[in-house]
Amino acid sequence: MLQKMQKIPVTETSHPFITAVNACNLAAFGYVEEEFFQSGTANIYDEDENGTLRVTVEDCPYTTRLIVRRPEKREKFSGNVLIEVLNASANYDIDRDWMLLWRKMVRDGDIYIGITSKGHAVDALKRFDPERYAPINWANPTPEREGPAAPTFDFLKEYELGLFWDMIVDLAKALRKDDSELNPLKGFGKNWLYLAGWSQSGSYLARVIHSFAYLPENCADGPLFDGYYNSGSGAGDKALNSYAASSRMRFGGMPAGKQLIVTKEPYIAVNTESENRGFGFWADDADEPNYKFRSWQIPCSSHDTKYTLLDYYEPMMDDMIKANTIQYWEGIRENGGPLDSPYEPIFAAAFKALCDWARLGIPAPHAPRIKTEMTFEPTDKTGALVANRKDLFGNALGGIRYPVADCPTATYQSYTERADGSIQMMFGTAKPFSPALLREMYGDLEHYRALAEKSTDHAIAKGFILPEDRAYMVESVVAIAKERGLK
Repeated sequence: MLQKMQKIPVTETSHPFITAVNACNLAAFGYVEEEFFQSGTANIYDEDENGTLRVTVEDCPYTTRLIVRRPEKREKFSGNVLIEVLNASANYDIDRDWMLLWRKMVRDGDIYIGITSKGHAVDALKRFDPERYAPINWANPTPEREGPAAPTFDFLKEYELGLFWDMIVDLAKALRKDDSELNPLKGFGKNWLYLAGWSQSGSYLARVIHSFAYLPENCADGPLFDGYYNSGSGAGDKALNSYAASSRMRFGGMPAGKQLIVTKEPYIAVNTESENRGFGFWADDADEPNYKFRSWQIPCSSHDTKYTLLDYYEPMMDDMIKANTIQYWEGIRENGGPLDSPYEPIFAAAFKALCDWARLGIPAPHAPRIKTEMTFEPTDKTGALVANRKDLFGNALGGIRYPVADCPTATYQSYTERADGSIQMMFGTAKPFSPALLREMYGDLEHYRALAEKSTDHAIAKGFILPEDRAYMVESVVAIAKERGLK
């Protein structure tokens, strides 16, 4: 039960972790960033073999944190509220969907809310600012229990993952009550809520859908969420609690083995090459009354990119050091550099399509899939038995075409080879073409620009890039081509 929503002030010596104030120059767009502590009690759940919920521990006290980025003026609010389950795969709060979508959101007047998703991230918050985050409480109510026999992604003895489910359900309900003191957006009026999750956080969406969204008490007055935005993830259910077995995958469709999530509300999954051969191998699109689904796949991409894991964090590097959460590219420079595809506009177009589908009933565009083929043995170091079909430059065929894929200036590999011979599956490598090859392919930079504009315009016509992002896409790829020696 949600009991308190407290706004935490920013002072000269205290500010939120992963603040976007400077990284995104929020003031220039008329946006403000606020942090709230959400407090209450939550039940811990488990399930039987049929997926039926049962409460194992009742009324556990908690305090978690929300990061809110909104228009300063109510009149600018679009009505769209994106709630991101902050990713904790690196053991700190990662606002990846915000990184991908913020230009679209501040342009259109959307509101963003990020919510901490598990205890591992709480540890990082307390390292960053022990005083500010002292009230955060994800305490394990049963610390006397013996932990799992083998280490799991979700177990940290002092914290309990299972507190999250009542947190997110209660937040969604509070956001629907415009006059409630428990609503961090009180007074902003009617809204449409979209639950979002990147990578690991996509499994939280699946769990909410399969276990909580359609309980009578959670949808009696309308849907818990109006749409779901899955990015860089698959269809597996998140474990219900820290002691639970690994999450299970949901399969269906043709051919057998493709992943499936069925929702009454629109659901869009956007995947990079890092996921499309494994946990992002989705079933076909659907336009049924109680099953609305789209899968978008981006070639010449990887789960993490130079922008999302390196460049975005530059203005907050001191904060990252305090929290001991530094990220870096692990590749060998002689083999190339961090994958640098500017794919953010495609993610932005997907969110816009989701909003239009939920609010206006306009189905999102269908996107071509990356072309794959089954193999009897792995064809690359990922060990996958599903291989991307490649062009003569070694880049993936099919998928959503954009300048990086249509006018490549490198071979884009969705993984990175480390010096010790192992691979980093999630952060890819760009292997630049030589300046001589670039001249042979494109002539000069102006001709390259013309080709990039043509590719971008084609994607805009298909609905995969927004017209407002045309200049960003074109200028980004032209700058990369210039850096690689095209004049």
